Amino acid sequence: MNIDIIIGIGQILAVAIIPLIVWFGGIKYQNRKAKRDAQLQLFLTLMANRKSTPITREWVDALNTIDVVFQDNSKVRQAWREYLDSLNSQSPHFQNNNAFLLDLLSEMALVLGYKNLKQTEIDRFYTPTYFGSQMSRQEILFQENLRVLMHSKSCAESFSEDEYTNHHSELMEKGSPVI
Repeated sequence: MNIDIIIGIGQILAVAIIPLIVWFGGIKYQNRKAKRDAQLQLFLTLMANRKSTPITREWVDALNTIDVVFQDNSKVRQAWREYLDSLNSQSPHFQNNNAFLLDLLSEMALVLGYKNLKQTEIDRFYTPTYFGSQMSRQEILFQENLRVLMHSKSCAESFSEDEYTNHHSELMEKGSPVI
C-alpha cells in the first residue's frame, strides 16, 4: 500500500475518532465532578449543622441522602448505618452517638481528601451565646402563647374554669401538649 493512502486513512480516522474521545472524556469528567460536588455539599452541610440545637431540616435532609451521594463508598455507608442505629433511643449506643457521628464525618472527610482533619477538629463547634439565649426566649414565648391560647376562647375572651377544664380535656384527647 502507498504510504500516502495510509496517512490519509489515519487522518480521516483521527478527525472522526478524536472528537468522540474528547466528548466521552468530557462527559465522564462532568459526571465525576458532579458526584464530588454533591459529596462535598453534603459533607459541608453536615459539618455546618453538626451540633445545632434544635436540629435543622438541612441536617436531616443531608443525612437522608448519604446512601445516594456516597453509594459507591461502603465505609461511609457503614458509618452512616452505625450512626443511624446510635440515634435510636433503644440502641445500646445511644449515649455514644456523637462518637458515631465523628466516625461518619471522618470517613467522609477522608473520601473528600481532607486527610489531615482530625476528629477533635470535627468535634469543635462554635455557637455564640446569643443564639442560645435567643432560642430560649423564642421557646418561652412560644410556650406562653400556647398557654394563653389554650386558656382562651379567643384572643379577647378567657375561659371560665369549667370551660377550660373541658377544653383542656378535648385537646388532650387530640394529642396536644400539656401546658
